[in-house]
Amino acid sequence: MTVKIVDKELFKMYQCVMAENISDWKRIAKFAKFIDKYADDETISNRDDLASVIDAILNHETVKLSAQMYRLKMNGMVGSNGQQYVSRRVDDRGGYFICGIRNPHVCRGEITQQFTRDEAEFLKDLLNNSSIQSVEEDNV
Repeated sequence: MTVKIVDKELFKMYQCVMAENISDWKRIAKFAKFIDKYADDETISNRDDLASVIDAILNHETVKLSAQMYRLKMNGMVGSNGQQYVSRRVDDRGGYFICGIRNPHVCRGEITQQFTRDEAEFLKDLLNNSSIQSVEEDNV
C-alpha cells in the first residue's frame, strides 16, 4: 500500500531517512524535530502526515508526496453528462479528448480529468494554440 502526504519538508526528510541503512526505530527517532514542530501546530493535516509516515515505516509501506491536481474546464461546453473537461484514459492508450464529468467511464475510474500542474499548463497551451481550418466538400 502507498501512503500519500502533502508536507514537502516531511517528505524530503522521509526520503533521506529511508536511504540510510538503520533500523525502523532509529528512522522514527530522526523525526523528533517534526514531532516537536507539530506538537502545538493547529494544522491537523501536518500531524496526520507525520502519523502516516511513522505508520508507513513500521508497516513497511511506501510514502509518496501528494501533488495538487487540476482540471481543465471547457468553458461554454456542456453535454448530457454535464460540464465538459479535458480527459484521458488512465491506461494512457490514446490521446486527450473532452467528456462530461458525469461520464460513467470517469465515475468508474477508467478516464481521468485530473492532471498535475505541469500537465495542465501543457494542455492549456495546447488548447490555446488551436486554429480554425476551412472545410471543403468532398468531391465523390
